[in-house]
Amino acid sequence: MSPPWTLKPVAVATLPVSGWECLMGRNDCGMRDLTFWVWILRKGDQIGLIDAGCPSGPDLESLNAANATLDARSVFHVHCTLEELLAAERIDPASIQFVLISQLITYCTGGLNDRNFPRATVWCAWDGMEEFLTRTPGHPPRDFYLTAESWSFFRRLLVENHLSFAKGPIEVDEGILYEPTGGHHPGSAGIRVQTARGIVGILETAFIQENIEREIPIGIAENAARCRDIIRSYKKQCDLVLAGHEPSIPDRLNDFLSGAFSGDAKNSNRGNSKNSQNLSH
Repeated sequence: MSPPWTLKPVAVATLPVSGWECLMGRNDCGMRDLTFWVWILRKGDQIGLIDAGCPSGPDLESLNAANATLDARSVFHVHCTLEELLAAERIDPASIQFVLISQLITYCTGGLNDRNFPRATVWCAWDGMEEFLTRTPGHPPRDFYLTAESWSFFRRLLVENHLSFAKGPIEVDEGILYEPTGGHHPGSAGIRVQTARGIVGILETAFIQENIEREIPIGIAENAARCRDIIRSYKKQCDLVLAGHEPSIPDRLNDFLSGAFSGDAKNSNRGNSKNSQNLSH
């Protein structure tokens, strides 16, 4: 049996958003903080990431300008670039073997470039790329799908056969399942990881933990029914399900891994369920 993976979420940015964006059907104009994470996955000498951080410069300014049309307070506060994160964690970019992209929008792909990933294979949802290439996305528009530098990076990956598109659940490595989910955007993805305590699921199509616990779709979902279906599916298949931008992720994950998880029982079987050691498609 392969050893389990370890997970470390690192906060790279915070974005205040209106409550109605997080929870469908809520008349809530109060502000909630969404946290944007880069996850570090390790198993032995293997290293992978989930997402690649926020962009900088004009690409970040464009994101903030778009957010300001909803609320002037909705501005990204970037804590660190991906380059700074890798340096702080003492990760050699050449040692990163894979990157799992939960969303092709620049707030998750800002650090995708040759410097940060000279050898990695990048995984993304085909539906998101197909929308970018062949349709006219309205939420958000095309200029928020990858930066110019990331697009150039993708060309190199394609030439070298290091860009992989998933059309359904696929085992990236033993103990890691990457799955296009849709819901928020067509390119939204979920990841299931086998840890020592059980299967941890991470969903981009859920923003905060209340989406998971109460099975309420996000307020800006392109497919609300799909959001709810995916949340319910992950709650059945995982021992812990985490909403992708929940600020309390480190505490929830640490409680789960230590056996002290105190959340809704429907959200976790405390690492001892039938799901443990049984990551399946």
